[in-house]
Amino acid sequence: MVKLNNKKRWVSILTLMTILIGVIFVSDSNAITSLAAMDSSEFSSGYTYPTQMRGLSAFDLVSDMGAGWNLGNSLESSDNETNWGNPRTTKAMIDAIAAKGFKTLRVPVRWDDNYSNSSNYTINSAYMDRVETVVNYALANDMYVIINVHHNDLQDMVTTDYSTQTRVKNELKAIWTQVGNRFKNYGDKLIFEVNNEPRCGEDWNGNQNYYNCVNEYNEAGRAAIRATGGNNSKRLVMLPTYCASADSAKIYGWKNLSSDTMIAVSIHAYLPFDFAFEGNGHSNWTDADYNSLAGVFSELKSVFIDKGVPVVIGEFGATNKNNTADREKYAAIYTAFATQYSGFKIPCIWWDNNNTGYGSENFGIFNRANRTFYYGGIAEAMVKAYKAGSSGNAGSDNNGSGNNSSGDSSSASLFWGSASASSWNQAVSVKTKKNGGSFDTANMKSGGHFYVEYSGSYEKLEFILQSWSGGAEWAKVKISESGSANGHYYAKFTVDNCVSAFGTNDFANKLDTIHVGAVGSNITVYSVYYEAGNTNTSTYTSLFTGSSTAVPWGQAVSLKTTKNGGSVNAGNITSGGYFYVEYSGTKGQIELIFQSWSGEAEWAKISPSETGEVNGRYYAKFTYQNCVKAFGTSDLAGKLDQLYVGALKNTTTVYSFGYYK
Repeated sequence: MVKLNNKKRWVSILTLMTILIGVIFVSDSNAITSLAAMDSSEFSSGYTYPTQMRGLSAFDLVSDMGAGWNLGNSLESSDNETNWGNPRTTKAMIDAIAAKGFKTLRVPVRWDDNYSNSSNYTINSAYMDRVETVVNYALANDMYVIINVHHNDLQDMVTTDYSTQTRVKNELKAIWTQVGNRFKNYGDKLIFEVNNEPRCGEDWNGNQNYYNCVNEYNEAGRAAIRATGGNNSKRLVMLPTYCASADSAKIYGWKNLSSDTMIAVSIHAYLPFDFAFEGNGHSNWTDADYNSLAGVFSELKSVFIDKGVPVVIGEFGATNKNNTADREKYAAIYTAFATQYSGFKIPCIWWDNNNTGYGSENFGIFNRANRTFYYGGIAEAMVKAYKAGSSGNAGSDNNGSGNNSSGDSSSASLFWGSASASSWNQAVSVKTKKNGGSFDTANMKSGGHFYVEYSGSYEKLEFILQSWSGGAEWAKVKISESGSANGHYYAKFTVDNCVSAFGTNDFANKLDTIHVGAVGSNITVYSVYYEAGNTNTSTYTSLFTGSSTAVPWGQAVSLKTTKNGGSVNAGNITSGGYFYVEYSGTKGQIELIFQSWSGEAEWAKISPSETGEVNGRYYAKFTYQNCVKAFGTSDLAGKLDQLYVGALKNTTTVYSFGYYK
């Protein structure tokens, strides 16, 4: 703390009194509880803003926010709304955003260029009216709406200097007192974000002293909001980390300095940075990007969500590098992680500055001039993830890419993809339904088994059942069978071995989480699934799991049958079954080929029976009937020599290929 001399102390006291008097005056003048001050010309007759407070917890409210869109480079522009090249916002624009399925609108707001009296931070009433009008564009569409303090000079004034800290706190208090009083009767779909990306100038790294300063600024704004009363006493308030960053040091440096539970941490995560933000960075989405992003969500979960603090990703996006398909994939995978990884749906809000050039800072996906989408696929990928929620596409809490595509409840995929672990760490963790996950332990019956495909050192993996509900806290299951498949190792763990290790077969009430980890060396896990025993339901045979790319008209996967010295037993391809392929690239640009040099079709292309999207990727199914029709015979065991999964006219990456019967 800086000690002030007597003269400076009196100056500070007089300045503070001036600010407080101004705030009191503005508080009274802005206590507006009707639409009289805002432009209501674009609203339907009789519209009034919502006032309902539903009594939701912070977690429940945040989890309902869904996919979001930022009205970037508008109300936070310097001097006026259109100064950075965007048109004046209209209700028709926000109607189009809502119609696409977005549930949250974030409205960045710059206040300090709109003070009528900068000495006490009095906000120009006409500008406050304009902000209120835009807020109601979203509320009239039953959307959530976030307003904040964005690009104010104070955003860059994180410091250890006491006098500067006092000045920033006073300004935050003045802003949020006025804003709070204007909106105090609004319902809980209006959310306040105390600050945008607080930092010290252009220091994007910071240090613990700066992180502490941000926490104090957050508390000054939060307390001012609560002090205005009304619905603001229970309104959700978002508090950023330093720079709003998801970096480890910054999220661990964040603290809520109050006992207030109606708060959420505000995060901006243009990650992985080289792909998502860096204009000269790589443009193709990679497995390394996937794993990096998984690490980000893992840390957000452990630092915040597991400790009772909900997370809002207020800004994310991937800049345009003429890589639309990869950006769509990124949006799908990012939001799949957000909705499936932690058992809690983290809202993700795309940053849209309406710039659509090439390279850095070109995040525009919506054309505000004609109210259509430049990149509708990105928007659709985001919206779809929240509609799907965490109800079945996310078997894995580590990867988010499990799927029971067969629709068969007794055979279920828990994980597909690539997840690595170092010695004694976990590569895959899957929550059961009892614990908010998707795996139904009711399917675990005698005769069934878990199957894990992995690489590394042979049998240097462990399969763990965890309980905090009366079962074994950490039960290591004995391997029942092991071998090689698809160029990897595999291990099976029978349900009987699970019972022996866990101490009970009451998995439905006792089992909380399943882990697959490394023992004494590094491993990479490619697939985990449960297969029922002798039942009349379908079982899944994995033929390929990993990542293999094919150029146009090339083959990503090539497998020989046992007849031809390979591993695929064509005798298992029987009536009622189907092949399943999960891939990325362009939807529908996938082919399954049967080849024979034994008297049947030399090159038979199978027609897909079903196509769709899952796990941020595409899938295709090819029924037994379609296989026989294309191949010309059902004598697959005697005639089929080789199977191919390849690309049509666009490059395709295949992640899994198997057969359900």
